[in-house]
Amino acid sequence: MRLSRRTLLRSAAATGLLAPFMREVLAQGTTPARLVIVMECNGIYPEAFLSMGARTSLGAAAIGTRHNFPQVYPSTVRTLTGDALSTALCLNPLAAAGANISLVNRAAVVLGLSGTIAGGGHSSGTGALSCAVHGAAATIDAVLAPKLKRTAPFDAIRLGTSSSLTPIVYESCAYGPKKPAGVLVNPTLAYNTIFGSLTGGAGAGQERSMLFDFARDDVQAALATFRGNSNERVKLERYLTSLEGLRSRETQLRSMANTVRPLLPPAPGTNPLLSGTGAPDSMKWLEAQFQIATASLLGGLTNVVVLASASSGFDVRYDSIIPGVGRHDLQHGIGNAANWTAIAAVTRKHVELTAALARTLAATPEVGASGSMLDHTVILYLSDNGEQHHATATEWPMLLLGGNALGMKTDGRTVVFPADGAANNRQVSNVFNTLGHAFGDGSFDTFGLEGTSRIAPGPLSELRT
Repeated sequence: MRLSRRTLLRSAAATGLLAPFMREVLAQGTTPARLVIVMECNGIYPEAFLSMGARTSLGAAAIGTRHNFPQVYPSTVRTLTGDALSTALCLNPLAAAGANISLVNRAAVVLGLSGTIAGGGHSSGTGALSCAVHGAAATIDAVLAPKLKRTAPFDAIRLGTSSSLTPIVYESCAYGPKKPAGVLVNPTLAYNTIFGSLTGGAGAGQERSMLFDFARDDVQAALATFRGNSNERVKLERYLTSLEGLRSRETQLRSMANTVRPLLPPAPGTNPLLSGTGAPDSMKWLEAQFQIATASLLGGLTNVVVLASASSGFDVRYDSIIPGVGRHDLQHGIGNAANWTAIAAVTRKHVELTAALARTLAATPEVGASGSMLDHTVILYLSDNGEQHHATATEWPMLLLGGNALGMKTDGRTVVFPADGAANNRQVSNVFNTLGHAFGDGSFDTFGLEGTSRIAPGPLSELRT
């Protein structure tokens, strides 16, 4: 991947295909920056991310066999640098193995953050990414996407899986209050939506553009003779603006086709992850979505990706891990050793997919800046509801990868904050404040709607220089 992408991008720059992008990066000196959010449904238990060193530091005897252990958290923040993160129950995929480089010193674990405003329960809906009651505010991806879009065709790409039979769900992300953002949970739809202009040939791309042109001309004609009230006219004008944006994106995508096409994953009809009959295996579908996300990032189609794993309709099945048992049933039987082993395996597989994405970015040189794409990309992995099934949202274990060129302290550390209720506890919104600063917004200190329950605004010095 290292040589192929560099060669492709040099070729694209020489032929003018990426001229606007290259002008922005090289002439203006803009630092490339990306955000990837991975959300696992229905709880990530703190034990999953607890290294052996952190267990010893907090008191192994006091933790015992607990999956959650806020009672042993310190009264002041504790940072363990040089931590062997891969010794944690579900973080072994970070370790070097065969041709896979170690990501231990490109990662950070955070324990003890609270986010009770989001609600917890089975799922917080948009609460996990908005630090607000479900539906009350924009999620962090939507807020940061305009800042990071630059010349990418898509401001954000939102993919995932769900037990719902609908191809698009609206539970995890939002543009604003009562303005949900769709998550594509069918990999075939996602592939065709994102790559359709790149794979169908000139004729198909021209046909898509003609459809947008037809709709645009129709709306323009309607506006020319419109005699209705001003509110209805505003709706038509917004629709026209949307169509013009889609038409422009189609043109841009077609101009990038020769560069991006070699990076694409197998088409849905030939992808073994999507073969078979009966109910889909959500983990295989998620892996296919990771393939789509990786190609989109490598090809410069977007700088913001959300991968929401069953955060809408969480009773999914992972038959490739444990046949015939849904996630919900696993959670209710967590006292059973086999169930807990399966739950941990699910989280470990999520980490494996996230690590594979990170390694691909680490092996890919950044264009217009020093280092790799991973140096300029922050990957955040968290749950959609907090620390467990029927979560209290008093803790949100997190794993961060990359972003070193953006000042992130993902250098192999575990950061443990005092538990919820303690004076020095910090909140999920503080991590999002930190991301805002990493992406160049020095005033990004008040994201979230905790109101009077807000403990302390601003970024976390333990996670960013």
